[in-house]
Amino acid sequence: MPQEDDESEIKLLKKELEVSQARIEPLEKENQELKQEVSRLKAQISSLRAHNNERKTMLWKKLQNSLDSNYTDASQHKPSIFMSVSEQRPGVPEKTSARTDIPEAIAEKKTIKVPNPPPRPHSVTPSLPKEVVKGNTAPPTPPPPPLPSKLLAGSRAVRRVPEVMELYRSLTRRDANKDNRTNTAGTPVVAFTKNMIGEIENRSSYLSAIKSDVESREEFIKFLIKEVESAAHRDISEVESFVKWLDEELSSLVDERAVLRHFPQWPERKADALREAAFTYRDLRSLGSEVSHFEDNPKEPLAQALRRIQALQDRRACWNKASTI
Repeated sequence: MPQEDDESEIKLLKKELEVSQARIEPLEKENQELKQEVSRLKAQISSLRAHNNERKTMLWKKLQNSLDSNYTDASQHKPSIFMSVSEQRPGVPEKTSARTDIPEAIAEKKTIKVPNPPPRPHSVTPSLPKEVVKGNTAPPTPPPPPLPSKLLAGSRAVRRVPEVMELYRSLTRRDANKDNRTNTAGTPVVAFTKNMIGEIENRSSYLSAIKSDVESREEFIKFLIKEVESAAHRDISEVESFVKWLDEELSSLVDERAVLRHFPQWPERKADALREAAFTYRDLRSLGSEVSHFEDNPKEPLAQALRRIQALQDRRACWNKASTI
């Protein structure tokens, strides 16, 4: 009797084992499908992030273009603005002229920054203009990595004033609606509004600083244009050091894009391509460092270790896909 009981129990256990094995197979198949779905969704997320960054860049460029067009329109109206303002307020001509001299005084006091020479390959000797190299006998130390653009913008003494821009937009809208109306004194409302807009923009320290940079840093920017156009590196690490140097030099401007917009010969596409190559190289180097320093911890749970390995493989797959595009 005990032997028959044991045999029946063994048969029962075998049946349970077969049922469990039959259940494991579809679960494993479903697990593989879920892993493939997760990797596909991660790749889709990375592509959407890249598309989002591209849209942000395009919107930022459009905003800069609109600001630059407003600035150029204001600079064209400035001579007639102050003549009309002095006619409307004959009692205070000296005060208005004193205010117009403020940006010129700031531009005269501002010291011209001598750019550091860019990093060169070891086999190539640097050939810089005499005006730039004069006074720099010792080789400069490599520049530190540039600060984020948000921190640089926050550390400036000159800041954008949103209230002024809102006032400008409201005045331009009002200008379009009141094209044919005149005030009680017989002066056209459109001309008076344009005078107000020009006076506001002339008093803007931000626009005055941009104009000062465009006028006083012309030789400096021409030197940077020449260096970017002649940049031809065979080693990607040299591209990274060159981009660091370029960002450090451009950080001395009040607003990089607003100032460079006044120089149509600036090679924007090449500079952006160099920045993108340096960023890709840094990201790949970080990925290689993570892979080379990966260590299997026996005390770590298996599921957590597999997730770490899968994350590295997904990053590698994304870069392989990006390199084939």
